[in-house]
Amino acid sequence: MMMTERNMISSISMMYRQAHRFYDKKLEEYNISSGQLTFLLCIHEHEGISMYGVAQLGHFDKGTVTKGIQKLEEQGYIRVETDEADKRSRRLYTTGKAVLIIERLYGIRQEWNEILVDGLTPEECAKAEELLGRMAENAWKYMNERN
Repeated sequence: MMMTERNMISSISMMYRQAHRFYDKKLEEYNISSGQLTFLLCIHEHEGISMYGVAQLGHFDKGTVTKGIQKLEEQGYIRVETDEADKRSRRLYTTGKAVLIIERLYGIRQEWNEILVDGLTPEECAKAEELLGRMAENAWKYMNERN
């Protein structure tokens, strides 16, 4: 049975909202929101990345990245340094405070993933990951070819 457009969009929207609720609750003790989690893990995985690099990797607009980075810096989870080779560019690094909780953050993300795939076979999980990845790429490609 083919999922209707409305059901597909509604399901994706519901998962998105529930993910934010889950992350916001789990991250409350760290004073990190669901939106900041993605930025913090990206910076951890790519120490010295620029804000533009974060935007590109996550397909975020620059304004969203700037706000999220500013909050993480204010909270002491990241430090921002001016690039010596290009004074216009700012490099991002995690701090010791972030390093202390990084493994817990990955665990929280894994916990949500396990909730989502509960009851699915490994084959269904692989297919879902493939299809959602293709759908996300289609959305990104469409919007970026039009702007």
